[in-house]
Amino acid sequence: MNEKAATLEPRAIDFYGDQILAVQDADSKRVFAPLARLCDNLGIDRPSQTQRIQEHAVLSTGLVTLRLQTVGGAQEAQCMRLDLIPFWLAGINSRRVRAEVRDKLVLYQRECAAVLWDAFRPSGQPSSMALAAPGELSPAAQAYEMAMAIAAIARQQMRLEAQMTEIAATMTGHAERLNALELTLAPKHSITETQATELAQAIKVVARALGERTGRNEYGGVYGQLYREFGITSYKSLPVDSSERAMEWLRDWYRSIRSGTDESPAASS
Repeated sequence: MNEKAATLEPRAIDFYGDQILAVQDADSKRVFAPLARLCDNLGIDRPSQTQRIQEHAVLSTGLVTLRLQTVGGAQEAQCMRLDLIPFWLAGINSRRVRAEVRDKLVLYQRECAAVLWDAFRPSGQPSSMALAAPGELSPAAQAYEMAMAIAAIARQQMRLEAQMTEIAATMTGHAERLNALELTLAPKHSITETQATELAQAIKVVARALGERTGRNEYGGVYGQLYREFGITSYKSLPVDSSERAMEWLRDWYRSIRSGTDESPAASS
């Protein structure tokens, strides 16, 4: 296991309500995530996972000890290299964890590494392509990691397409539900929790698609543009009578990204 003496400042990254810590090594530019926080978020046993990683020929090459800056001062923490996180998570059987965290584990297995890489990747580099340096692993291990990265990109594209298809399908009945709600709610009443969830999902789809083209983390930009277009300070405070317009605005923006224009449309009045 490698030892690194530099003290690094962790970055907190939101992942579906969880906070994941990650740092970037100044010398290698590689991204690492503290193993303890990942295990705690998933409710799995840290010592047993650490032992499993240390005994694995490939996973052990990505486990390092880093000095991290914390509220209590600099502390050493075992961290996992970003490109090996999907490999590690894939080895955790979801049927052997508590029932209440199974869905979360699957979510981490599918998207955790991509979200972390999006937060750190340099401009111009493709999403989820954080490979180890040539020569650091055996040829077989390098080939395996390359296959994992390519599969991650394909899964991400399929996930985006599936999400947009699902959103389009749910929108068929959305107008009818909105009309029924408007009969009982004041015109400026905020959207419901269900509508807020649908809106947040659409925002994530647009931000991820835009980020693939710009090479940046676009979540804040999409939220900010939504707030400006509809004169709100939080997506949950969107008036219920603007919900359908906001969803249509996001769909139009997603279509413009896929067509190559990338420009957000003006919200219709």
